Amino acid sequence: MKNINSKETLLKCALTLFSQKGYDGAGISEIVQMAGVTKPTLYYFFHSKEGIFGEILKRYYGDFNTILAKESSCSFNPNSYKDDVCQTLLRITNAYFSYARENPEFYMMILSLAYAPPTAQVTAVIKPYNIAQYEIITRCFENMAKAHPSLKGRELSCAYSFVAMINAAIGFWNHGYVNIDKQQAELVVQQFAHGIFLGGD
Repeated sequence: MKNINSKETLLKCALTLFSQKGYDGAGISEIVQMAGVTKPTLYYFFHSKEGIFGEILKRYYGDFNTILAKESSCSFNPNSYKDDVCQTLLRITNAYFSYARENPEFYMMILSLAYAPPTAQVTAVIKPYNIAQYEIITRCFENMAKAHPSLKGRELSCAYSFVAMINAAIGFWNHGYVNIDKQQAELVVQQFAHGIFLGGD
């Protein structure tokens, strides 16, 4: 029986290399060398490089989407957006920031894959998780639009724009330009909410 510690070590080493070099840039030989195990050990646990990548997504991205679903759940008041809309967007932003701070290698890995070619093998593996993420955020804006009709028809574009603003901040944080703290989260939400409600309800 293979040592279960070897499985965890392989996952950690693969995540580190995928984060540093990208999925295509990290080879199986590098992963097993860093983990101090043999190729047959990797094949035993994961069958392939795609298999170990899929396990990383299942653990981290699945957990992340569960957190997003919880933080984006809210009933919205047509007479207020500061107390419900802004607070919900703030919870979502803080959830992104917290997960990126706590799991920087994973988050940088998924950011690096955001613009992978649609035909790339890795795209097919990560696509269901990306879709699930945007469905969660879009659903939040759909609920928001029921109380704030000015958002009707813009739910999907709002979801993409909002996540893009959050990820831009995380990208700048990764390069040491900004902090992803509560103050930065409030700034992101303020800028975004000002844009979507600029014309008023």
